[in-house]
Amino acid sequence: MLTFILRRLASMVLVLWAVVTLTFLIVYVAPGDPFVRERDIPVEIVKQMKARYKVEGPMWNQYWSYMGDLLKGDLRLSLKFKERSVNQLLGDGMPVTATLGLAALLIATVGGIWLGTLAAIRQHTWVDASAMFGALALISLPTFVIGPLLILVFALWMHWLPVGGWTSWKSLILPAITLAGPYVAYIARLMRSSLLEVLSQDFIRTARAKGLSESRTVYRHGLKVAVLPVVSFLGPLAANLLTGSLVVETIFNIPGAGSYFVQSILNSDRYLMMGTTIVYCSVLIVLNFLTDLSYTWLDRRIRLHE
Repeated sequence: MLTFILRRLASMVLVLWAVVTLTFLIVYVAPGDPFVRERDIPVEIVKQMKARYKVEGPMWNQYWSYMGDLLKGDLRLSLKFKERSVNQLLGDGMPVTATLGLAALLIATVGGIWLGTLAAIRQHTWVDASAMFGALALISLPTFVIGPLLILVFALWMHWLPVGGWTSWKSLILPAITLAGPYVAYIARLMRSSLLEVLSQDFIRTARAKGLSESRTVYRHGLKVAVLPVVSFLGPLAANLLTGSLVVETIFNIPGAGSYFVQSILNSDRYLMMGTTIVYCSVLIVLNFLTDLSYTWLDRRIRLHE
């Protein structure tokens, strides 16, 4: 186990370095100059600005300078947001985005597993058909449709929840449901097919032959193995949800970090673009690593190769 962890940590560092390097090269050769605007700026001022933001000199000099700052945890100053660093921008937005993502992840995981399990144990009944129809509807409806519909019903008609903003825990409910909706459907369909396959295996038939009740057989023996494909899906899903959704944050006027990536592209803000990419990649790598470790706990038949 220790050898596996050390090897994975080394590969994680290597992957992160490759992502940072590739992103830097793409940003460097991308067209657009953040210091060129409609009005003319004196050449001397432009030179001073480039020196301040460390965007002058040969490419490789800039690359090694950036890597040195990155190792110290410095994501540098944003080229668009005056006198604000990328660390400050992401530090302000990421807690909000992470809270929304965690809430959506919880809803998607619990709701999807429950719905998929219910459909599997009631296969070929109206419960199964209704659950899969609901899952299909959630997959088909985009978030920019689900969000306004929830606002219309629960905020404008019933006055139960706020329309948007980020003021209290009630402000979290509608955006979290909107963000989780399609993923509830994905997990439900995945869980249903996995559980049906597990319930046809020999160890389930053995448990039934021993006289165990159907509910005990399903929930104690089948569910723990059937959830493995869902766990595999949760790694990248969690990274996606935790790093934010621009559409949902825009619909509900949430001050998260989701909009920074798009703004960085439009404004040629190279350091903000790289900072958001590094954060997303880091979260994805770590969560995939934790997903692999969770396999041995869920299914003792699985052993991690040294």
